[in-house]
Amino acid sequence: MRLISLQSGSNGNCVYVEVGQEKLLFDAGISGKAAMSRLAGHGRDIRNVTALLISHDHRDHIASMGIFQRKFSLDTAVSGKTLAAARQRCDLGPLAPMHEFTVGDPVMIGRVRVETIPTPHDGVDGCGFVVDDGSKRLGILTELGHVFDGLTDVLATLDAVF
Repeated sequence: MRLISLQSGSNGNCVYVEVGQEKLLFDAGISGKAAMSRLAGHGRDIRNVTALLISHDHRDHIASMGIFQRKFSLDTAVSGKTLAAARQRCDLGPLAPMHEFTVGDPVMIGRVRVETIPTPHDGVDGCGFVVDDGSKRLGILTELGHVFDGLTDVLATLDAVF
């Protein structure tokens, strides 16, 4: 399992995780050009990304969701509530159908299980993610809001956390 932080902060968030054949992006808060360039700097092609997953509806996580989907043909997974809020928060442009998940339910991407962990952050339906390849578990737990019931239980199961 390999993680590359393309950007993290109030100016935009985007994290790349590679698990065998599956290549995942978490959040789309940076431009498509920046994501493509930063991945290329690590010898990766954004057009080979399997899926884009969105954590919550804040602009620094969703601003380029439509661009990532249209320009790079990325399958996108997002909670229905987050998608509705994102459409109101940003002009995402035309969007192809997305995989809408319920926060708390896992999302399967090929052989990779991505658990969605509800967070008390001030987004409409925010979540953190746990990427599980069957032998290692990586938590992508940004913008949690505050410590919440169950967080220490999740952390105890992880091999690494971002």
